[in-house]
Amino acid sequence: MAKAQTQTGSKAIRAIFADAKAAAEDSGQFLDPDPNLPRDGIKPGQWEGAPHDRLPPACPVTVIGRDAEGTVYCTTATNDFRAIERWDAPTLTGLFAPYLNTMMWAWPAFGEAKVFDPDTGEERKMLVVKRIEIQKVMMALQAEAARRPLFDPAKQRRGRGGWRDKQDGFIWHSGSWLWSSVGKGTHTKLERAKPGEHEGFLYTRQASAIEPWREHVTQEESPARRILADVDTWNWQRKYLDPILLVGWIATAIMGGALKARPVVFTTGGKGVGKSTLQELLQNALDQVVTTSVNTTAAGIYQRAKWDSLPFMVDELESKPGSTRAESVIELARVAYTGGDISRGGQDHEATSFKAQQSFLFSAINAPPMGSQDKSRMAVLNLSQLDKKNGIGRKVVLKAETDGRMMLRQIMDGWQDFNERLLPNYWEALAAQGLDARAIDTFGTLLAAAELLCGPAALEDLGLPVTDHVRLGEIVAAATAVERAETMDNWHACVDHLFQSSIEAWRDGVKPMIGGIAEAMLADNKPYPEGMTASDARARLSLVGLGAIDRRKVAPDVGPCIAVPADSPQLRRIFADTDWHKGVWFSALKQAPADIVLRDKGNHQVVKINGSAKRCLLIDLEAFMKFAQGVE
Repeated sequence: MAKAQTQTGSKAIRAIFADAKAAAEDSGQFLDPDPNLPRDGIKPGQWEGAPHDRLPPACPVTVIGRDAEGTVYCTTATNDFRAIERWDAPTLTGLFAPYLNTMMWAWPAFGEAKVFDPDTGEERKMLVVKRIEIQKVMMALQAEAARRPLFDPAKQRRGRGGWRDKQDGFIWHSGSWLWSSVGKGTHTKLERAKPGEHEGFLYTRQASAIEPWREHVTQEESPARRILADVDTWNWQRKYLDPILLVGWIATAIMGGALKARPVVFTTGGKGVGKSTLQELLQNALDQVVTTSVNTTAAGIYQRAKWDSLPFMVDELESKPGSTRAESVIELARVAYTGGDISRGGQDHEATSFKAQQSFLFSAINAPPMGSQDKSRMAVLNLSQLDKKNGIGRKVVLKAETDGRMMLRQIMDGWQDFNERLLPNYWEALAAQGLDARAIDTFGTLLAAAELLCGPAALEDLGLPVTDHVRLGEIVAAATAVERAETMDNWHACVDHLFQSSIEAWRDGVKPMIGGIAEAMLADNKPYPEGMTASDARARLSLVGLGAIDRRKVAPDVGPCIAVPADSPQLRRIFADTDWHKGVWFSALKQAPADIVLRDKGNHQVVKINGSAKRCLLIDLEAFMKFAQGVE
């Protein structure tokens, strides 16, 4: 593998000096003069537009807008987000602190006070600012909110993490600053701005996450190469692929909300495979970025995440009898994959909404049951037991204070290359091998992200020929074939469930499977019981509410068919406790290709089942079997 190193020498010194310089600049002097003194020649309460036609000059509070219910949204003097529903002294103090003198100067309430007169040397009574006019403050802020567009925090607020702007650029919200990279190649520089409104989105101050490394980081200097060398020492099922996918997830975890698809990674393995050490490595690589949890719930995650796009790692996500905890967490990851909306009721019966845009990594001994919609968004990385004597055979190096920052800088500087070259290259290579769009979004994104950090040479050293697109596509397609085979289309899974069901009431104690009957109908040129005509099959299938039609009876090019009605007591029992219960199977089958599930054959679709004529969908068994076997 290409030698892993890190940034040292003058570049590292410049980066450290830039950190110190920025820290000194950020600790600026706080100024808030006496509210009785004029400001730029303007006396207290006498600014143009006072008290509510406009906000006072240099107002430290920014009014964002209001919603249709009248809640006013502001950013405070310290750039924190507030939803204002009460207009009392504590609320207004929280808005303007620490610039309380400014609030008193803008909306003063005067009162008499004894003031020392230096000219006479005596005390005399004067009108001075003693407090604020709460009603006037409220009127000014309400009026400003009414002049602004309506604001929806669920759709327009963005927290910490990576984001995409309207020019497809990358923005990093570190909590205190918004960061972007300008320039190309090695000639890039960082720009930062205070959080605020940007292109229709509101970024507000939050607890600090990492800030990007102050110097450009090359792939040779990237800590991702060292991390790749570390994770390569685990006993992966696919040593040429799984370590790369894991490093790719580290990059996509940082990218967060800037991605159009956020792949999920699930690591599995029993005792002694090194899951705990692996978690420690990832946690250090993403220090101050990732949230780690054990045995958590979906509610716990979205209450913590809210508007952030920062990643989550969940250990011990095991499925337990009688519990849906694991399934609900995986459902949340599925929603976050493409940035879906989450709405949950609150104690006051008001819904809380936000957009889930986080990356997830799970680990468990056994992955919990998942539907195809979950598996298609996930790369499952299986670990085998390590050598009991040597363990992973390498001392893992952890540099939490610099690793994440350097990789973030790589992502910021390489974002355009990632979007315009790497992602299209992997899309082309994987699409040529027949991978569908969802699989490419999952595996292609992880591979492109890994190459962005480590470079092609490091990936090829592990055995993945990323510069040979044909061979690359073949290897990834073969390596992921089993996972992708588990992600059936909805209609296909419905037919599969039907065919795996048994005919309980058949005589002689035999309970044939519906799929077995289908295979016998396809062999109708062979003698019974290996082959079966529609007449033979009909007697069996009618016991589960299905019908049978002979080959070429519907059309010359149509094979033997099984007729599925929209409703029957027997089918309701077969599909009970599935996604296709209560007749949903009928609409699911309509999602199939028109040459597999026939729906436009007129009276041929009216089939007599158990003495009742029913309009059915017809499963062409020959077309279905060819599809299931991958035969064009």
